[in-house]
Amino acid sequence: MENLSTWLRTAREARGLTFRDVEAAIRIRVRYLEALEAGDYDVMPGGEPQVRGFLRRYASFLGLSPEEAISRYEQEVYGGRPEPAPVARPTPQPAGLTPSPERAAAPFPWRWLQVIGVVGVVALLVLVGVWLLGRSGLPGGRETTPAATTPILEGLSPLPPVTTPITPAQTAAPQATPTFPVAAGGGITLTLEPLEHVWVRVAVDGFVAFEGVLSPETPQSWAGEELVVVETGNGAGLIAVVNGQPLGTLCGRGEVCARGWGPEGEVEVPPPSESP
Repeated sequence: MENLSTWLRTAREARGLTFRDVEAAIRIRVRYLEALEAGDYDVMPGGEPQVRGFLRRYASFLGLSPEEAISRYEQEVYGGRPEPAPVARPTPQPAGLTPSPERAAAPFPWRWLQVIGVVGVVALLVLVGVWLLGRSGLPGGRETTPAATTPILEGLSPLPPVTTPITPAQTAAPQATPTFPVAAGGGITLTLEPLEHVWVRVAVDGFVAFEGVLSPETPQSWAGEELVVVETGNGAGLIAVVNGQPLGTLCGRGEVCARGWGPEGEVEVPPPSESP
């Protein structure tokens, strides 16, 4: 069985197409088409998802089976072994919700210790007062009058007000904003990983490169020089990967949104209702 590179080149040449013809039709840059036919997959800034997405689009355009293209790719890269399972990305937890080790290991709340201490002081003062009242009795067994006990009561110092120190609320540490992954060769590569069936429209450098429904577990990739814009009617159904870095879902569930990226980072684009 001929290798993947020869298989693609033979199909293209049989149709009399140049790389420029293919680029104009499916919006994949010439340098990436040349890399696919040379088996030089490391030049893809989007990594594995971009290679697979480009292979599917290129094979389909040439009238070849996308599944056969992926099978030949896996045979060539992994020696027939299945693709390594993707590592699940942990869901980020909001800062401040996880207790620190110091607080988690505290055996007893300090506030209760303060309350117990205050109660003990009050009880001790009461016992001292009772003992002083007993020693102030008159000779001959006569009980002391309220007037005699008054000086003793007046001599007792009032209890100081109980103040509980207020611990400053734990301030959530600000999360670092991820640095935009600038591609070494310039340009932008966008990979969309559908989590469910979702409609999208992708425009690359001012041209609509794709408009339709993406299915789960079928990532698609596009590469541009100046601007890549994606629009969708359900932002929670898509994960965006720009220049190989996952950026999470586009927006909320059932939310219509549009986002765009240039070579230096994300750029503001008109909402879908105002897009040309």
